[in-house]
Amino acid sequence: MVYWLDFVYSPPWFYGKDIAIDIISAVVVLLIGVFSFRNFLLDKKNYRHLFLSLAFVILGGSFILKTLTNILSHHQYGISKYLTGFLIPNIIPKYSLLPALGFLIYASMTLFGFYILYALTSNKGIISTDYLIIAYFIIISTYFARFNYFLFYATSFLFLIAITRRYFLSYKKTKYRNTFYLGTSFGVITLSQLVFIFTSSNHTLYVLAELIQLIGYLFLLYTFVMVLRNAKKKK
Repeated sequence: MVYWLDFVYSPPWFYGKDIAIDIISAVVVLLIGVFSFRNFLLDKKNYRHLFLSLAFVILGGSFILKTLTNILSHHQYGISKYLTGFLIPNIIPKYSLLPALGFLIYASMTLFGFYILYALTSNKGIISTDYLIIAYFIIISTYFARFNYFLFYATSFLFLIAITRRYFLSYKKTKYRNTFYLGTSFGVITLSQLVFIFTSSNHTLYVLAELIQLIGYLFLLYTFVMVLRNAKKKK
């Protein structure tokens, strides 16, 4: 039996703070989606910006879902603890469904968001037979990830390290400063996923991973603001 607590690696003293960080992350990622869409409006022929906006909206939605799931899970933990002690000894399994389902949807949205970002860094375009196969494996890995946080974060790490590599390879060719910033931003986010992998053995690492991830997204937001400004100047 998988208990709801298996899906919450935040240490007790960090409850509430992790939710605040996720809310900030959601706002930051959604803002990136807005800036990406504004880039698309400046050049409507470039649909890559539209898909880029879609990717970050999906990621923002995943953070919102994660936040709601954590709020309800923390609340349910108090209720289930009371009922376990005074009423029904086996009540906790009934409360495992919500966080498990919330995590499953959150993981799916996150991986598909990273998948779109990964596809956009390729010259093949967003629609490709190879990427349809990747999408299929995302569905499979997400399904099995409901039993283990490790698989989800390991998959996210692989996507992000590939994205980071492609941006740095692009920077090596073009020497475009904003491309370097994008590579750095995704590199920081990649590091956060690496730290997340080990949170099951050390819950304190969850705090570090959350902070690293937030820094990565904040730097990514700064980069997109710079890109938008440059696009306006060229316009």
